[in-house]
Amino acid sequence: PRPEQLAMAAGGPDLSSEPPARSASSLPLAALNVRVRRRLALFLNVRTQVAADWSALAEEMGFEYLEIRQLETRPDPTGSLLDAWQSRPGASVGRLLELLEALGRDDVLAELRPSIGAAGWWWSSRTITCRARSVTSRPSLPSASLQVPIRSG
Repeated sequence: PRPEQLAMAAGGPDLSSEPPARSASSLPLAALNVRVRRRLALFLNVRTQVAADWSALAEEMGFEYLEIRQLETRPDPTGSLLDAWQSRPGASVGRLLELLEALGRDDVLAELRPSIGAAGWWWSSRTITCRARSVTSRPSLPSASLQVPIRSG
């Protein structure tokens, strides 16, 4: 069993045992909020000779020539690229960061890492909340109640 499965079997997730960097690297691309996606587009939508743009990123993501040509017609090709890539196997926030690093876009990484880290925290807490709701709202447990001790301090 994986560590998170052991933690769940022991009574719940232990968030302190998993380093934040590892959890951020496995985040699904859906964890990136609109603000982060727009800022990424500000960097990559501009075609330039000196830095890799969205089309170079698309090639690294495995998109075909005709797919890239189709994305070119969009007002926000970076946003459309992220939307299209999101459903492909291996698409994750960590992989996006790796690709940007491979393309030499340290400027983008420096600007967006703090926001991406915040998105990861939000996504993780949202996922845990959803899991908690699904556990306490099962029809097979109609009389179950969650008792949480209140600390005075």
